[in-house]
Amino acid sequence: MNDRRTPGYSRRALLGAGAAVAAGTVAPTVLATGGSAAPRPSAADDFALMRQQWRALHVTSGYDPADPAVARVLTRITDDGQRWWSSMAKGSGRTYLWSDARPAVHRSFAIRDSFVRLRAMALAWATPGAGLAGDATLLADTIGGLDWIVANWYDAPRPPDDNWYEWEISGPRAFNDAQVILYDRLAASKLSAYGRATARHTPRPVYTAANRALTAHVVVGRGALLSDAATVASGVAGLGDVLGYVTSGDGFYRDGSFIQHDYYPYAGSYGASILDALAPALATVAGTARQIDGSMAVNWIRDAFDPLIWRGAFMDMAMGRVISRPDEQNHAMGGYTLTAALGLIPAVPAGDQPWLRSVLKEWLLADASGDPLPDRNIPVRLTAAALMNDDTVARRGPLAVSKVYPRQDRIVHRKPTWALGISMFSSRIANYESINDENLRGWLTADGATYLYVGDGGEFGNGYWPTVDPTRIPGTTAEVRSRSAAEGRGYRSTVNWAGGATAEGRYTAGGINLAAQGSTLTAKKSWFCFDEEVVALGAAITASGGGRINTYVENRQLGGAEKLLVNGAEVVAAPGWTEVPGTRWLHLTGVGGYVFPTPTQVDFRREARTGRWTDINKHPVYAGQTGAITRTYLSAWIEHGTSPSNASYAYVLLPTATPERTAEYAASPNTRVVANTPTVQAARALSSGVLAINFWAAGTASIVTSQNAGSVVLVERPTELVLAVADPTHRASQIRLTVNTAATSVLTPDPNVQVVTLDPLTVLVNVSGAAGATRTIRLTR
Repeated sequence: MNDRRTPGYSRRALLGAGAAVAAGTVAPTVLATGGSAAPRPSAADDFALMRQQWRALHVTSGYDPADPAVARVLTRITDDGQRWWSSMAKGSGRTYLWSDARPAVHRSFAIRDSFVRLRAMALAWATPGAGLAGDATLLADTIGGLDWIVANWYDAPRPPDDNWYEWEISGPRAFNDAQVILYDRLAASKLSAYGRATARHTPRPVYTAANRALTAHVVVGRGALLSDAATVASGVAGLGDVLGYVTSGDGFYRDGSFIQHDYYPYAGSYGASILDALAPALATVAGTARQIDGSMAVNWIRDAFDPLIWRGAFMDMAMGRVISRPDEQNHAMGGYTLTAALGLIPAVPAGDQPWLRSVLKEWLLADASGDPLPDRNIPVRLTAAALMNDDTVARRGPLAVSKVYPRQDRIVHRKPTWALGISMFSSRIANYESINDENLRGWLTADGATYLYVGDGGEFGNGYWPTVDPTRIPGTTAEVRSRSAAEGRGYRSTVNWAGGATAEGRYTAGGINLAAQGSTLTAKKSWFCFDEEVVALGAAITASGGGRINTYVENRQLGGAEKLLVNGAEVVAAPGWTEVPGTRWLHLTGVGGYVFPTPTQVDFRREARTGRWTDINKHPVYAGQTGAITRTYLSAWIEHGTSPSNASYAYVLLPTATPERTAEYAASPNTRVVANTPTVQAARALSSGVLAINFWAAGTASIVTSQNAGSVVLVERPTELVLAVADPTHRASQIRLTVNTAATSVLTPDPNVQVVTLDPLTVLVNVSGAAGATRTIRLTR
């Protein structure tokens, strides 16, 4: 996860490349052979095949080095190899390999960086067509560097410096790769010494979720290099502990949630690292006695990753502390995930191949960064090019889905031209992670933060996180106060409620009962996601600490001269601040419109802000990221005053709407706020007949009465009803609802929904053990 990423090439170059090179917990499936199948190869042949398949992930042949797309990659491989070779210390009395990679100064990153650079040198020597291919001196210096680092650091009788991750995972993964690339030039005695060193630090798969998969990959690799069946078996068994669903703790959940470090949604980092570990491990053992069934990864891609990747960018709300890393921003993380997923294609069953290829083709073609695979090696780029050029694989098309991730307190609502992410926390999920001096200002990133994507996926890239005012995150209601670095990190609420219910994968009622960290502020916040719009409601906004409380409707990074129209008139055209007492609607160029059902005083500010990556990330690896970054922002907020009592707000997001459409909607809205009280918040979409409700306690909204807290979505059509119900507290046993309308029969039952009466429709919903999942019943009327 900490590998550096480099600038890339265009999608046109990727398309121009030639044909591809073939390159509770569920245990891995060992695929048996028999009957008319070919005889099993010998154990020795198995290990040779493992190394061959593993090496093919880095080095291949049969391509035209003059192909412009390939030539660009060859140039990068050559330049990288030359740079590290030229700067490497080579004298007999050396005490390090690179001056900027010394344990005494650069801590554990010296180990990782040294191995990563030696791998780059090995790749430059081994890659056909690279400028350094076959250079005998480069080969000797690369092997000499491996020998030196093993003898002096990695296998030395000393405890690891600083962070374990570089010693046990990122360092040995790069080390193993370098060995398999150079395998035919390494004496058995060297391989034995190298294997002893990696075994010292990673003797067996350990830890949970991503870290377990990564350590298992290290172990599989060591076993393949040493032709050690027991070690390969140990690594494969370790992967088996990952290839399944969990019901608590770290790992993938059936609802698509992914948790790492106990309390943090982390698909956009640790979750992607599981794919990154699985792809080469599965490819290595494919066709051997230790072959693994990789079909589980297809479920993960469908449920955990696909909804969160927008035009090549991984949604920031699932990236944890990685948002504070300049080299791992959302498009980089999207490319990292895509690369791993491409590597999984050969490992998934034939029945899953069409869907997976179609989705990955969509990811490739929808990526708006220019090149989704900027720093990947030739085999990866050729595989991607073959997929892009394969006319038998249909592009999936834009994903339209509304999805609640109840186990990670996240909601994503996607339409073909826009997507909204909603980030929350609760007694189960912490507000934000800040460890290793990273993500020092993540204070409000899960306080009901809304992440609106309408463009190329870079809305929260391009230096957003070091320059945005971190006390004014869109969607949040917060106290105006100063905060210290990493204040409140890991805070879990005293309140259980966060989540919602989804109907038909299209409509969502979501919300958070906010108990703010470090403040007396509490609030009931809801989002009702419909076809064209999202209704945002706030109620019971109360604080007693004497601070001012605001709700931040927007805080957008601007790319140029975007216009802000308020009730049709342009405001804050230049840097400055203003307030408009009777705001009915506003429109921001390139973003869309916001409509206020009741005229509301809204404050606006356009400002240039300057920051540095080291303001939000003081990890030693980023110590050089001190350059000033200046970006312009447009923010809009609603003031609730000092120590408010039961304040409220209401606004409607109209992503991608034109100014004309926004004004028209304000005059004749398609939604109506049904309730916005401390007990019930609800909104109705008029054209689709959808009523979405959050019951914070027993109450009534329109035709629905609930005897319990819960989220409800009711879809009313002329001949049918759809009723979706969830318990965002994860603590209730049942929810009893009465809908003041008649149904005639049950069309699609749910074993957890008991129909008490059809007229009026009364149901008893069993939510015990549902962990926030939605229960749905469809009826005729």
